Amino acid sequence: MKILSLSNFIPEQICDTERFVGYTGNTNAISHYCQYAADYISQVLYDNSIDGAVFPKSCDSTRIIKSYIGQTDKFIYQLPVPSRKDEFAITYFAEEIKAYKQAIEAHFGIEITNIEKRIEALNRRNREVKLLYDNLENISYCDYLTGIHKMLTKPLFEQYVPEPKKQDWKGKRVYLIGSFLTDLDILEVMEKSKLRVVGDNLPESGRLVSTIPCKIDYDIYKNIATSILSGRLSPTQNNFGEIIANDIREIKEKEVNGVIFLTRKYCEAYDYLYSVYEKKLRLEGIKSLKISLANSEDHKKFELALEAFSDMI
Repeated sequence: MKILSLSNFIPEQICDTERFVGYTGNTNAISHYCQYAADYISQVLYDNSIDGAVFPKSCDSTRIIKSYIGQTDKFIYQLPVPSRKDEFAITYFAEEIKAYKQAIEAHFGIEITNIEKRIEALNRRNREVKLLYDNLENISYCDYLTGIHKMLTKPLFEQYVPEPKKQDWKGKRVYLIGSFLTDLDILEVMEKSKLRVVGDNLPESGRLVSTIPCKIDYDIYKNIATSILSGRLSPTQNNFGEIIANDIREIKEKEVNGVIFLTRKYCEAYDYLYSVYEKKLRLEGIKSLKISLANSEDHKKFELALEAFSDMI
């Protein structure tokens, strides 16, 4: 089975899913809609190799995905995500994860029995990613994130992070903020503009490595819920103050020269966050650049803006 997943909230401890990393096929399924979600909908509808889709109910865009793909005969599952992190939220999310497991077993006629082994593999994988993240100053960020994307499309027990090439040049130190980055070519443009990414809060990087390891003892579903909810908050969880405070702390620690904010067209959660974020950065005396991507391959028109930003900082 090949299930396309969307968001870090989908529990990889349950079964293999292929993470959505962008789609270049038929993208006419929907317009005037969050680009990331629209491309995901298009792949579920038009890619015949996809057997199912699992996605969260965490923002306006994801809440209505099911209305577009619910009429297919594929496995479609929407996972409610709490915006809180307290014990009640963990208990609630644990029950939702258990229901997700039961739905997969019922639809595909299988029995999932290897959750503990998957937890061990995930903990190992995330440790490997964190080692690279902690060494971003000395490696190619483009290689690093490209390797993660390739890794996330493979079955869990085949996942490993390729060693990125080392970088010994002295570029301007920047920090990336935004949603899952489907247009990786923009990273090559950044490096050509001598912009050196030393940190981020992207779902597939900074937020992934911020999750605590999942335990195996006691209630396995509560352990999974605790681990997933322990990571840095998503803007869809609405706590902008905590998100910004954590990012500013890392930005200062890494002596960042500028911040690049990557938003998605029609993605309200990140647009709202940016409006609050930009004011805080100004007060801290940190320059920022906002780039709004319209689709999965939208990097070319931003080359001049990135070169100018590099000169400015």
